[in-house]
Amino acid sequence: MASKHEVNNESGPDAATRALQLLYAGALRQGASTREELVRGLNLSSTAVDDAFERLGELGLLEPCPDRPGVYEPRLLESAEVRVVAPLQRALREAQTQVDAVRGEFAALREVQAAGAGRGDVLTVDARDVNPMLEEEAQNCRTEVLTAQPGGPRPVKVLSRAQSRDLAMLEQGVRMRTIYQHSARFNPATEAYVERLVAGGAEVRTLHTLFPRLIVFDRRTAFLPAHDGPGALRIRHQGVVTFLVSTFETAWHTAVPFASAYETRREGFVISDMQQAIARLLLEEAKDAAIARQLGISERSCRQHIAKLMTQLGANNRTHLGFLLASAISGEGGSDSSDSKASAELPAVRDSGE
Repeated sequence: MASKHEVNNESGPDAATRALQLLYAGALRQGASTREELVRGLNLSSTAVDDAFERLGELGLLEPCPDRPGVYEPRLLESAEVRVVAPLQRALREAQTQVDAVRGEFAALREVQAAGAGRGDVLTVDARDVNPMLEEEAQNCRTEVLTAQPGGPRPVKVLSRAQSRDLAMLEQGVRMRTIYQHSARFNPATEAYVERLVAGGAEVRTLHTLFPRLIVFDRRTAFLPAHDGPGALRIRHQGVVTFLVSTFETAWHTAVPFASAYETRREGFVISDMQQAIARLLLEEAKDAAIARQLGISERSCRQHIAKLMTQLGANNRTHLGFLLASAISGEGGSDSSDSKASAELPAVRDSGE
């Protein structure tokens, strides 16, 4: 059976506090004593003893006798507490005073910024300030965050930076909905990131094409890419934010739930959707690079999709393919054999690596 002075070997605040109690109780009971005398009979590890001695010394409760080397004497809690706590309280008051003063300065400067930026409803944010502002908005977010992330797979560094912020919001009960482009399904890092978020309660869907990057916190603050540089626009004009939210909701209802690359290839609907998108963009855009950029895929994959469309529709060249696609989409197919292949619904390509 364990003795009344026994302390388990578990670490943590409770074990450290118990070690302090045992050592201080022994000092009060024995009076001025050597270190060996104080720890005799206590079931404490050497680490626990060292930590307890150091902490009692910092609190002013166990002090070495000035005329007796190696001997320590206890001090009463009341006097030690006054000596230790009073400076901390004074430092805390000074720190709070400084915080209030700095906040006052920022409030005054914010008025100047708002006057120069037109009520502060739309603020241009420098690239180096975007992430700190996103972190602050995430910490203050209470109900919902909406994000649209075009461009296909996201860089690993970006995902790593966003993961802790996003999981923290989910743990606080914030609803999170995100839209990616279909090509993000085929990126292992993005797939793993989405899996972690979904496990935490997030909802993620994909579309073949998507509007520019958008983040909306609590339907009150939105962030969009700056049109003339690498920074961002922070928008707090409620009319504009409401419009952006409605745009997101429209896209959300037409998007499909995120699935793994294996499931996507097996089901084939995303590949079919991608092919339909390429077919329509071919009628508007002649450059493969521009089409690939809009769909968030590589230019090489875009060319592969186009080649398969030409094979399936029996097109002799890109001009012929454009004619067949126009006929298919408008439903005005010709009477010859090659034109009849261009039905109102294009056949799906299920073996794409994108």
